[in-house]
Amino acid sequence: MDFGPIANYLPHRVIKRRIRAAAVRRVRKDLVLAGRKEEDLPAQDLEYLLADAEKDVVAELQRTGLLGALALLGINLF
Repeated sequence: MDFGPIANYLPHRVIKRRIRAAAVRRVRKDLVLAGRKEEDLPAQDLEYLLADAEKDVVAELQRTGLLGALALLGINLF
């Protein structure tokens, strides 16, 4: 099935792009705090850092969603 121009706006692609953008911001912030530059690291290391940051972003989204659902049900964990 060919979606044509609408393929850029499919939900899974948009979500992946936003997660990737959040991960890039997080990695850049971490590099600045460490006093390093993107140019100093090889592309493979940057990709590893981005993959790790993407996992962190997804875990944070899942945790936030779970806490929100529990709050709607009136369950307090803390």
